[in-house]
Order: sequence, then C-alpha cells, then structure tokens
Amino acid sequence: MGMRNEKAGKGLQVLLGITALAIGLLIAWGALVRTTGSGLGCPDWPLCYGRVIPPLEDIAAWFEWIHRLLAASVTPLLTLSALIAWRRERRPDLYRPLFYALGLVFGQALLGGLTVILELPPTMVAVHLALALTILGLTLVAAVRAAAPWSAHAPHRELASVQPAARAMRWIGMTGIGLFALTLVGATVTGSGASWACSSWPFCEGWVVWPGDLLGRVHMLHRLVALGVGLALAWLTARLATWRGVSRGIFYWVLAAFGLYLIQIGLGAINLWMGFPASLNALHLGLATAIWAAVGIAWAWALGEAQWVEGIPEETVRLRNLWEPYFTLTKPGIVALLLVTTAGAMMIAQGGLPPILTFIYTLLGGFLISGGANAMNNVWDAELDRRMHRTARRPIPAGRLGRGEAAGVAILFSALGFLLLWAFVNTTAALLALAGWIWYVGIYTMGLKRWTPQNIVIGGAAGGFAPLVGWAAVTGRVDPMALFLFALIFLWTPPHTWAFAILTERDYREAGVPMLPVVTGAGPAAFRAFLYTILLTLLTLIPFVLGAMGWIYLAGAVALDAWLLFLGFRLWRTPEKAIARRMYHASNAYLLMLFILMVADRIIRL
Repeated sequence: MGMRNEKAGKGLQVLLGITALAIGLLIAWGALVRTTGSGLGCPDWPLCYGRVIPPLEDIAAWFEWIHRLLAASVTPLLTLSALIAWRRERRPDLYRPLFYALGLVFGQALLGGLTVILELPPTMVAVHLALALTILGLTLVAAVRAAAPWSAHAPHRELASVQPAARAMRWIGMTGIGLFALTLVGATVTGSGASWACSSWPFCEGWVVWPGDLLGRVHMLHRLVALGVGLALAWLTARLATWRGVSRGIFYWVLAAFGLYLIQIGLGAINLWMGFPASLNALHLGLATAIWAAVGIAWAWALGEAQWVEGIPEETVRLRNLWEPYFTLTKPGIVALLLVTTAGAMMIAQGGLPPILTFIYTLLGGFLISGGANAMNNVWDAELDRRMHRTARRPIPAGRLGRGEAAGVAILFSALGFLLLWAFVNTTAALLALAGWIWYVGIYTMGLKRWTPQNIVIGGAAGGFAPLVGWAAVTGRVDPMALFLFALIFLWTPPHTWAFAILTERDYREAGVPMLPVVTGAGPAAFRAFLYTILLTLLTLIPFVLGAMGWIYLAGAVALDAWLLFLGFRLWRTPEKAIARRMYHASNAYLLMLFILMVADRIIRL
C-alpha cells in the first residue's frame, strides 16, 4: 500500500513545527549549559539541590534547571503529536517516527541523569547529543510528511524520472550521516577540553597537521571531518542545482544548509581566535543543529517525493529498509569475525579487559574501516555478484543501491574508521588498519581475485591485520605474539575459504573467478586445504613451546586441532559439499574458540 498523499490537519502541522522548534532550542540551550560549565549546576537529579526550584543566586543551577524544563516540555508536545497522528489522522507514516522519538526521549532522560551522576564524561555527552539529534530528525520527518509539500506537484511523470528523488534521498542521507558524525566529534572536542589543543587555524600549531598528543588529534579529527562534510555539501548543492526531476524545494533546503555551513566554518575560526567564549560556543552548536535540521527536511522531502511522485511503496521506506542496504554492504558476518579477533588480541595483550574507551573506539573504528573495505569490495565486484546466485541479492546487483552511492558509503566509512582510530586510539593501530584496507581492496579485490587460484593465500593476509590492530591499540607496537596472531589468520584462511569455494564452486565457475576448486577440481583443492590445516595446527603449538601460553591453552588447542584435522582429512578423502559445509562452519567455531582459549589462559595465568 502506498503512502497517503493528503496533507495532515493544519493543527497537527503547527504542533509538529512547534515541537521541532522546542527540540532545536533544547539542543542549543544544552550547548550553552555545557560551554558555561553549568552541566553539573544541579548536583542531583531530577531535583536541584533537593529542591524543585534552584537557589536564585546560583546562575549555573538556573542554566541547568531551564535546560531540564525545556526537556520536560518536549515530552508532552511529542506525546500529543503522536496521539493526534494515531487517533485522529490514523497515519502510520506520521505516528511511527513520533513514537520512536518519544521512546528515545525517555532514554534521553535516563541518560541525562546518568551523565550528571558520572560527572559528564565526554563520551556520554556525545551520546546524549546523538539521541537529541535523532529525536529532532524523527520529528522533522513527521513534520515534513504532515505538510506534504510534494503533493503540490503533478502526480504523473515519465518512468525515466523514477530515479532522481530516490537518488537525491540517498545522497542527502549520506551527507547527513557525515554531518551527524561531525556534530558528535565536535561535542567530544568540547567535552574533553580538546578545544584548546590547537592554537591556530586551519592547521594545529603553525603548520602542524598531525599533532602527537591525544587532545590535539581529537581536535584535528573534528576539522578533518568538517572538511569532508563541507566538500560533500558543496558537491550535493551543485549536483541538485542541475538535477532534473528533483523539486526545487529540496535544492533550496540543501542550499540553505550549505550557506549556514560556510558561516559555521567562519564562526569556528572566530571562536578559536576569541578563546572560545561560551556564547559563541553555544551559537556554534546552534548553527550545527540548524544545518542538521535543513538537511533532515531536505531528506524527508526527497523521501516523500520518491514515494508520492515516483510511486515507491511505503513498505520499502520503513526504518529497516532505509538502513539495511548500507549495513548489508559492509558484510556484517565477515566484520563480526574480524572484530572477534581484534577484541581477542586486545584482551590477550592486556591480560584482561583493556580500558573501556580504548576497547570501544578500537572496535568502532575497526567496524567502520573493515566495513568500508567490504563495501568497496561490493562496488568493484558488482558485475561478478550479478552473475552469482549466492550474491545476486546484495544491495548493488539487486538495485537497492547504485555503485556511486555504495562507493560513497565505502569511502565515508573507511575515512571515519581511520580517523577514529588515529584520534582516539593511536597512530600505529590506525596505520595497520589502513594497511589491511589497502591489502584487501587493492591487492586482493582489484588484483589477485580474478588472476590466480592462489588469490586467497596471498589475499588472506588482509584478515591478519585485525589482531595486529587490536594488539597495537593496547600496546602501541607490534610484538612477536601479535605476529603469531597474524600468522594464525594467514594459515587459517585457505582451508576455511577453500571449503566454502568447494561448497559454492558452481557460482565461482559461472562468474569466471579462478578459485582453486574451479581450476583444479574439488579433490586437489581439498588436499591443499588439508595441508594448510596441518600447518595451522603446528603453528598453534608455538606459543606454548615459547612460554607465551600455558597448559590451559595447550589442552584446548590440541583438542581443537584434532577436531579440525579430522574434518580436513574427511574433506580430502571425500570432497563433497556436505563435508565442505561442515568444515567451513567448523573453521569459524575453531577460530573463535582458539581466541577464547588464549584470553582465558592469559587471565588465569596472571
């Protein structure tokens, strides 16, 4: 069933406008509270100094108290809007985002209290802002749908015009993701005190681009992301100016966002030169919120136009269907396995759980950069994927994303992942992650995969960079044990992948990919997989021999090795798909349990 095309009642439109304005004011006032140091003006929650009204002489308490009042006003406004959309308008496209926003408001209130109790840690402040921007975005989506500006256009267009609004929606959405990340990094800069880490503009200290200290890197991360978002907004504005089939209203909102962004850049420089006065800091975030709102309105308009003018069914633009193609593009199953080895390496290096923020930033950065590499793999292999039954439903061959859009996501994720590791973890971890990206995308995907049946042997080294990143995140260097983890992944990859290739040999043959079972047949490929399994099991004994691991590890490793050797031998003697499937799944479990053993051995021995 398509989206309802009529506008909502005038009263609901006005109410949604007031609600969105209240949320925007709340975010801006929150910036004033934070920059004046009033975030802890009320030391308790939900009362202030145990009272409903704070002491009259305490300015900081009043700043925080007004912030809480504004937050409290948003709840009834959102509730009333959602109930009207549900009971009177009976519009799921209106009440769904409003109920989502209302749920986040209650989470936001709890997080606000936690922020006070934990004395405003920078990461918590950034998450608090993230929720606020999300609530504003959902409210704006409902407000634009209620106004339905696209309904003024002729409802009949040629089929050739089906693309523009949907494509504009996706490009605006990607720009919005970058803007969202930029705002959160900016909040982290302010909350961590990194605003003062760089005394000049546009570089950090004179001509220094890459400061060595953590706060300097956090500060420069904000500037680099700001540069990327500015270029994206400039490109999007120029593109929409000449993009036929897209309403001028969408273009005008993006143009407004770009104009505000140029002012924002100048304000950032003035802020630095004037020593970050509280009023300018608050204005800086207020402008960021206005830019976010303009981009959100443009996105919601493009989404509505894609439904109304181009006839896209409502079911295709529900929340899951909006983010799922981008998430699928990252190959989450592969990323999950990489993150397991990254987390395992960190815990082995630490002898337990590393500092929680280092742990979170490393895994988040690893997800982004490895997901970006997988997305670029999807872009490069789009034609191959169309010819393979197993991959034909991926976002690009299925037509859910264009190659240009997917490439934009790949670059955005990869750049954010690298910058996150560089700013919040350390340079060694960031460079190792970048090396893994280059190996997987440049050496394996663009080179070896189509040229040689040994593609996975050499290309498999890309996966070995994940534990190197985890080790370097904790230690800042690469030690012999880290090299062992790299070698472990390197030798594990061929039997794991060749078992899968035997299972899907027909797909690879039809696509013309020279995987080993395609070139030599299943039998010889299974034999080589067994040889690599023998090498892998011998390698696992080295940490015990050198004293890096103890008896707990040895006992578990020997049992796991025997299991995998048995399956590898069976696959060699009977290279059938059922056994290949068992070997493939078993190799995943083998790697996971081996890392668990190493972590347990380190913790118990210490």
